[in-house]
Amino acid sequence: MEYRLKAYYREGEKPAQLRRAGKLPGVMYNREVNRKVYVDLGEFDRVFRQASIHHVILLELPDGQEVPSLVRQVEMDKRRRRPLHVDFYLLSDEPVEMYIPLRLVGEAPGVREGGVLQVLHRDLLVRVSPRAIPEYLEVDVSGLGIGDSLHAGDVPMPEGVRLAMSPEEAILAVVPPEDVERLAQEAEAAPAEPEVIRKGKKEEE
Repeated sequence: MEYRLKAYYREGEKPAQLRRAGKLPGVMYNREVNRKVYVDLGEFDRVFRQASIHHVILLELPDGQEVPSLVRQVEMDKRRRRPLHVDFYLLSDEPVEMYIPLRLVGEAPGVREGGVLQVLHRDLLVRVSPRAIPEYLEVDVSGLGIGDSLHAGDVPMPEGVRLAMSPEEAILAVVPPEDVERLAQEAEAAPAEPEVIRKGKKEEE
């Protein structure tokens, strides 16, 4: 599916001024480009809900250019739960690191035996050419019994895609029911992530 979003160059407009007008300030960048832009907040919300950080968004610029990009970071207003600033990374022919969602297939025998499938990662960090970005990575769980787990290195990579995180990182496991509550308590005790969607370049305002 193709995702498109109209973007406009910023000249003298201040971020606060744009936000009051229903716009979302941002920046589009790569090694060669660093340009301030803004997009319509409602349109961004609609597109980003579908594309997220996993899919290419084609930015339609006023000068007629259409440039492929990935959302690298969204700074959020914690109180209002709305975006304040967005970073678009412009794609070229060079490989890029990005997160690809996982798609589970099959049925784990351990689940039929009473175990619980614990998903630890819903996407994997990979290095891939923009022309070879897959929609998802398929993970077969049909061989997992109670106590079994899969790691990042166990996930088959399509042609042109290379894992960019530790292959030893556990991504899912079939655990006994009594372990589920303990894992949930450990997750609650872990430090909360900052109110930013992924890491990226932040504009000084």
